[in-house]
Amino acid sequence: MCRYRTHDAVASLSHVMNRRDFVVFAALTAFIPYAKAGAWESGSFDNDDALDWAGQCVESKGTSLIAATLSAALVDGYLECSAAVAAAEVVAASQGKASKSLPKELSSWLKQQQKAQIAKLAPLARKAVSRVLNGPQSELQELWQENKIDFPVWKSQLQNLIARLK
Repeated sequence: MCRYRTHDAVASLSHVMNRRDFVVFAALTAFIPYAKAGAWESGSFDNDDALDWAGQCVESKGTSLIAATLSAALVDGYLECSAAVAAAEVVAASQGKASKSLPKELSSWLKQQQKAQIAKLAPLARKAVSRVLNGPQSELQELWQENKIDFPVWKSQLQNLIARLK
């Protein structure tokens, strides 16, 4: 459906653009279906959902948002899980095992929290990240498996996170 609409848009633009501009435009639109919307790299905070969650976290107090996010990753059904990975990173950081990619705002927020309370969520965080990594019905796993080059990097990063949560 999207390709059909893109094709119609390209066809209608061919009448108003000069040939060179039209060829460049058509070539660029051919790559639209392959773009990773909202994701830039394989890191835990390299996507819009994780950064949105981080923004919510710094506005919260205590463990409730972290616990709720991790628990949601363990509910049966299809799992949209970038936030769960971000929450697990906060738990790892509370144990003194922060990722280099932990946003500064989260690091500052964590200094004002009771780290021991957050660290108690480590078993829950390990389960949540394991579900993201191994499924079933994990959106991130499915998306990264489509990318044969970057999937091993993403998988290794989640395995590293699980190890930091022990």
